[in-house]
Amino acid sequence: MIKSVTGMKSTANHKNNSKIRLRLTTADNLWLLLARTQHIVSKIRHKELRQCGVTINEAAVLFTILRLKRPATPAAISQEVHWEPHTVSELLKVMEKKGTIKKVRDLERKNLIRVAITDKGIEAYHKSAQRKSTRQVMSVLTKEEQIQLWTLLAKVRDKGLEQLGIDIPDVFPPSEPGKA
Repeated sequence: MIKSVTGMKSTANHKNNSKIRLRLTTADNLWLLLARTQHIVSKIRHKELRQCGVTINEAAVLFTILRLKRPATPAAISQEVHWEPHTVSELLKVMEKKGTIKKVRDLERKNLIRVAITDKGIEAYHKSAQRKSTRQVMSVLTKEEQIQLWTLLAKVRDKGLEQLGIDIPDVFPPSEPGKA
């Protein structure tokens, strides 16, 4: 059991062989652990999705289009996945070329673009929805530990959204595990 990691001290060598003291708080170490863990699991997921012919971001967009309770527009997708609009726009162009989505003009508001998933996109989604790799990684945790982790990560995410001044009424995944 970790008693305390607050104020962990370490030294690093500089190119001129001088020692530099590193001071990391518990929050600093948690941030590093979270970022590195996310990177490792993403690499595992990327490897799995490569066999389906989609990227992690394409799989996220396909899932988002199907999950949205409102019309799928580039702006709605951007808000849902917390990406910049230009990032979503470029990804949608690639996906349209691949044939997994179609951009169509809204019949009522001609300046509005809707994003529709194609049959090829639905097939790609079903292949990507297996999620065996992430389920295997998460299987190291008991169900109770998974719920605890969910609760803690949602708390951190929600605080981050608050600090950014972003209010998402239907945030997904929800903050409470039972509401997913």
